[in-house]
Amino acid sequence: MREERKFMDNFIVSARKYRPANFVSVIGQSHITSTLKNAISRNQLAHAYLFCGPRGVGKTTCARIFAKAINCLNPKDAEACNECESCRAFNEGRSFNIHELDAASNNSVDDIRNLTDQVRIPPQIGR
Repeated sequence: MREERKFMDNFIVSARKYRPANFVSVIGQSHITSTLKNAISRNQLAHAYLFCGPRGVGKTTCARIFAKAINCLNPKDAEACNECESCRAFNEGRSFNIHELDAASNNSVDDIRNLTDQVRIPPQIGR
């Protein structure tokens, strides 16, 4: 039983384990990734982005890559460097600047109030 628990503590869903980590590795969404990369390289970021579509098309993946890239301290060709403190914090799951949520489980008034409270805090590292 203890060995099972030990295994489950280290278990990562394959979709998360093999999730693309940069725009280049996203397959089948070149029109989206090029648009997001152009926004980063031209420094023309909108105040909000809405990622929508059916399950499994890469909404969360593209949003995570985009968030990491715009918070990167040393972006290279609109991609995150993976070396700065902001990138390391994101990769290790300890970034306070990026809040990932899904509409399916965050749809109450209290959830929105919590979100607005979180975004009032200015970034500690990054933009």
